[in-house]
This record gives sequence, structure tokens and C-alpha cells, in this order.
Amino acid sequence: MDVASDYCGNVKDQRQFNNLQSSAAHVESVNESRQVINVPMQLKESVVIVSTVSRANRDIRIRLKQHKWSILAFVCGVVLALVIVVPLMVSKFSSTATDDKARYLFSLRFDRKSTHSLMFLSNDNTVLGNSFTKETPIPVNHPEQFNTYKGTIGDRCLTSISKMYFEIIFLFKILKSINHDSTSLVLEVGVASREAIDRNHYVGNHGLSFYINNCNTSICFIAKHGTTKTREEIKIISSSNTVGTVTTGRLGFFVNMERNEFSVIDKDSSKILYTLTKVVSADQLCLAFGVYNPKTFETKLEIMYAYDFENIPIINVIA
Repeated sequence: MDVASDYCGNVKDQRQFNNLQSSAAHVESVNESRQVINVPMQLKESVVIVSTVSRANRDIRIRLKQHKWSILAFVCGVVLALVIVVPLMVSKFSSTATDDKARYLFSLRFDRKSTHSLMFLSNDNTVLGNSFTKETPIPVNHPEQFNTYKGTIGDRCLTSISKMYFEIIFLFKILKSINHDSTSLVLEVGVASREAIDRNHYVGNHGLSFYINNCNTSICFIAKHGTTKTREEIKIISSSNTVGTVTTGRLGFFVNMERNEFSVIDKDSSKILYTLTKVVSADQLCLAFGVYNPKTFETKLEIMYAYDFENIPIINVIA
């Protein structure tokens, strides 16, 4: 019984052992199969991704072909907008700015009937000279002309609310030697009482004047207020005052009667060179223009253009 029992126990144990090996082998076989199966699944996923990207690219190409004319029309529209519409907008803006500026433009001329008999004017009264030239061929003979002041006035005088801007071009040529201590006048742009202008050869003695004259070895630009006795050298116009020297320049002037100021602007630098204050008078004020010493200088003044800013609230201008 014990031997049989032992034998049966051994057989049972062997079966259990064989069963365990068989189970283990089956589990291992199953795991290996799962691992083998996973490989083609991963490859399948990659193939799916590649296939999806290819399909998307193909769809994009198909859509581009289907809508190529619409896209081309859109691109052409953008190009046309850049080439045509934008320049038109810029042109319109520039035109508007020009139109706004033109609204204030007015015709300032030299007053022929007031011009001294030794002075000459152009046909359109925009050029004043101290000698006979092709540009200034007309001498003046009028019963109301100045007898003392070597120049003329503007054909439009000032009011208590005037805000007038104008530009002039000047040119002078030195004809003969100048003494170093000479203060020979070349030209003048000033503001003075209409009644007082012809009392002196230049308005700097009683009015407000920006004038060019000889300063030792150079030609300089000076501001002078006859009432306050202010005199300031503000710029060297020419470093040479020898015979044959020719000098030209451009200056802007702004008269603001609301602030009683008279300013001169250097057009080369677009800066205000100087401002004379206390521009007041019991009489009517006018612009004065003088050209002097025809034996020493051949001089001319030309009015380029003028603006009337009376109706806009500005203090000063750099035009």
C-alpha cells in the first residue's frame, strides 16, 4: 500500500509537473505570438500615416487645380491694387495737400505807381532792379512815385489781422571795389508806415528792416528795428566783397499782425533767422522793398509767391 501510494503520488506529481511545463510553454507560446502580431500592427499604423499624408497632399493639389483661376484672379487683384490703387491714393493725398495750400495763395506784386524813378520793374511787376536789364526794362514815371526811398512797396498793405507769408529771390553783382569801412546798402525788405516810407532812403531808420549791406570784408544780413533801436547781424551772405562777386539767395518772410511780429526764414536751412517784434503803427503799414547803389551793385529782387493765412490760427511758418 505504501509503495503503491508512493508510486501513485509520484505519478501525480509528475503529471502536475508536466501540466505546469505544458502551461508555461503555452503561455510563452501565446506571448511570442502576441509579440509577433504587434510588429505588423506597428507597420500597418506607419503605412496608414503615410497614406493619409499622401492623400492630403493629393487633395490639396486637386483643389489647387480646381480653383487655380480663382487664385490667379486674387493674385492679379492684389498686384493691381499695389500698382494702381496705392499710387492713386498717394496722388490724391498729395493733390489734396496742394489744393489746401493753393487756397491761401495770392498774387503779391511791386506797386508800380510808388516805385522810385531810378528803379526798374519787369512787365509783370514781380522783379525790381536798380539797373536796366532784359528782365527789368521798364523805368517808372508816375506822379505818386517815391522821391527819396530807393525802392517801392507791395501792392497789398497790411491790416491789424494780416498773416502774410512771401518769398523772394535776390541776386547782386559787385561792380567796383568797396572800402572796408563802407556800409554800402545792397537791398532791403521791410515793414513801415505808408506815410513815413518816403522820408528816408531806407526804412530801418523808422520802421522794421531786414537788409543786406557791406560789413568790412564780407556782405552780411542785418535785422534792424528803428523804434527800439535794435540792430543784429544775423547771417553772412557772402564771405567775399571783391569786384565780380555774384551772390544769389532765397528768403522767406512772415508778417503776423495778430502777434505784431515780422520774421525772416532762411530757405537753405528752413529755419527762422530772426523775428522783429512790436510791429505797430498808428498809420497803415506796408511792405517796403529797396535796391541801392547802382554804381557799386547790380541788384534785383523777385517775388516768387505769397500766401495769406489770415483766416487760420497759426503763429509762425516754415514754408
